Amino acid sequence: MNPSPTARRALAVVAASLLLTTGCGGSSHASQKPSTPGGRGASGSASADAPTGASAAPRSTTMSAADAVPADLQQFYSQQPKWASCTSDSSGPGWTCAKITVPLDYSDPAKGTTYIMATRKAATGPASQRVGSLLLNPGGPGGAGIAYAQDPSVVTKNVAAHYDIVGFDPRGVGQSDPVRCLSDDTAAMDEFVSADPMPRTDAQVAEVVKESQAIGKACEQKSGRILPYIGTPNAARDMDVLRAVLGDQKLYYLGKSYGTYLGAVYAGLFPQNTGRLVLDGAIDPTLTAKQMNIAQAQGFEKLIREFAADCVTQSGCPLGTDGNTAVDKLMTYLQSLQDHPVPTHDGNRTVNYGLGLTAVLQVMYVPQYWGDLRDALSAAMNGDGTRLLQWADLYNDRTNGTYDNQTDANIAINCLDRPDPDAENAQQIENKEVPDYKTQAPLLGEMLAWADLSCATWPVKPQTQPAPIT
Repeated sequence: MNPSPTARRALAVVAASLLLTTGCGGSSHASQKPSTPGGRGASGSASADAPTGASAAPRSTTMSAADAVPADLQQFYSQQPKWASCTSDSSGPGWTCAKITVPLDYSDPAKGTTYIMATRKAATGPASQRVGSLLLNPGGPGGAGIAYAQDPSVVTKNVAAHYDIVGFDPRGVGQSDPVRCLSDDTAAMDEFVSADPMPRTDAQVAEVVKESQAIGKACEQKSGRILPYIGTPNAARDMDVLRAVLGDQKLYYLGKSYGTYLGAVYAGLFPQNTGRLVLDGAIDPTLTAKQMNIAQAQGFEKLIREFAADCVTQSGCPLGTDGNTAVDKLMTYLQSLQDHPVPTHDGNRTVNYGLGLTAVLQVMYVPQYWGDLRDALSAAMNGDGTRLLQWADLYNDRTNGTYDNQTDANIAINCLDRPDPDAENAQQIENKEVPDYKTQAPLLGEMLAWADLSCATWPVKPQTQPAPIT
């Protein structure tokens, strides 16, 4: 799950400063955006994989210099894209953008091509102090790197003086030949993200099964051409093409959350091309999807308890004044929204259990937002869910009545990277996974158990398995 934009910026500034003092990163990996609590996303936790040798990597050879690039890939490494003014109004002065052509399948470039969009801004310091290009990834999977890089608060002025700042939308994401499933159908997407995060009755289970199947079918119908090729190993190979196109001998990189896994996979595939990597929020890539899901559920539960403990010390806390009952009051209220959704000022939209829980989890990352969450909960308990809906929309990337494709890409990439073999169908999840998860994470484990349902019927087979990155 991604923190709010402001939270991401604050953390990234700290991380990027390390690029001036640290050396090469290696085998780390980090947590990803979990499934939307109201939707059936893929592998709610840090569900990315290390490639398992040649079985996960179409090419097991390391490409460390131009003469090591296979002949059928030379056209991609030697291309000279046209950098021109960006079309985005928010890019600001100094930013240029370009389209980079990459093969759909690095093991068989004859299958066709796709493209990634990138943006860059030249280092602001003296040319003699320039280190190289710094690639950024904000997480996800599915996070759009172009807008992230163009935010002036992401890196310090000192870092920007030494590096050309480069953002890119990974394959399948944002402006880069995006995967489309439900995100271009607002009504269908609203229904998906609002689905019950913890179904209990047969009717509720049937509904989430329907929603989970719907997104896979939509992806296959709308994006079947690129769907098998958007896993993390191919995205890492794209970064090596981008490194060469930028004219750099080494890759310098800042990755947060899922971006740490992308960076670690790159280092495993291209160790000789790896420069300074900052991997912020890393998790062991050998962990299974289930282990990561449970760990993320436990992490969120810890934060919810801390929020509740803080809330009861504040005047007007909607959870009361007793720290022993505050968490129960919060969860009971959120659950009540499934049968009694609260209205908002946004037309006919309401906040139900899924959206309410999404809003709470979105705010958990940064304590300075907890006051806003207290106010949002107070307003909702008094009949106005508008602020909760705004937080949920921020997480779900819904702006002005439309969605970007982050949720589509998140699920599509996760289902390729890290499936859960113990979550083959709804019955298996309900009878085996849910009890296991709830034992270790009683508040949110059930939600994360159901998060794998979309991958159970995903139209493309997974491509990697958990393994060390050496």
